Amino acid sequence: MLPKWDDSFSVHNAKIDKQHKKLFELAAKVEMVSDKAVSKNDVKDLLAEFFNYMKDHFNDEEKYMHLINYPELEAHRKIHKEIIQTMINLIKDIKSTNDLKEKLYIVAKKWLLEHILYEDMKVQKWRSAGISDDGGGEVSFELSEDEDADKAQIYLYICDCEGKIHDVPYAIHQKMELQGKKFICKNCKQAIRFHKIQS
Repeated sequence: MLPKWDDSFSVHNAKIDKQHKKLFELAAKVEMVSDKAVSKNDVKDLLAEFFNYMKDHFNDEEKYMHLINYPELEAHRKIHKEIIQTMINLIKDIKSTNDLKEKLYIVAKKWLLEHILYEDMKVQKWRSAGISDDGGGEVSFELSEDEDADKAQIYLYICDCEGKIHDVPYAIHQKMELQGKKFICKNCKQAIRFHKIQS
């Protein structure tokens, strides 16, 4: 049984989380058809939807990781390429509808969901480990109720570390801009400064 989306899988980026939720939904569809008699065309349609959405998501995720200068971007990109190549090989080597359903289920479970649950969570851990409040306390990266995934913006801050960009949630951005609260880079120990908003 595939896991269902819950907030513990959040990377605290509204756009990426929305895409991950959709991928969980598509994986659930894959699981559903793997246990039922369905036509080859229905399975192929689901495969195409899954594959195309996954490629778009990987592209968006890589752009986001590049934007925040994630140090493991190239390794992460390599994993994305491996998943896509596995999907391409799956399409080439279809022997029967049942074979296709079985292979698609394996890809949904093994590659995609495990990738989200493990690899993508590394990005969130790296991101949240970068700043503390001015008293040295941990910072919550929970998304606020005000953040709409369709209109999500990324609030980018810089510090004195060369090339380091901090992506902060809307709630922290609001505290800094409206309340004058300071947040500190854990590496250089300097206050982070507003850089720009990315849509």
